[in-house]
Amino acid sequence: MATIKQPTIRPTNKLTAATIAAAAVSVSGVFVRNVWPSWYDPQTWATLLPVAVFAAGYLVRDEANQ
Repeated sequence: MATIKQPTIRPTNKLTAATIAAAAVSVSGVFVRNVWPSWYDPQTWATLLPVAVFAAGYLVRDEANQ
């Protein structure tokens, strides 16, 4: 497999989207736990995190390597 040269140290769009999705789900979980505790279920939020990260990484279009 040939080595791919990355022109900068800037992360890819997919990685950035997945990281933002993880942060958004985590912050949303804290918000829901404090504002509506009856709606907070730890197992649901633990399952939602990887689903949101995968969806964001899958749906965001990345730029071609140069």
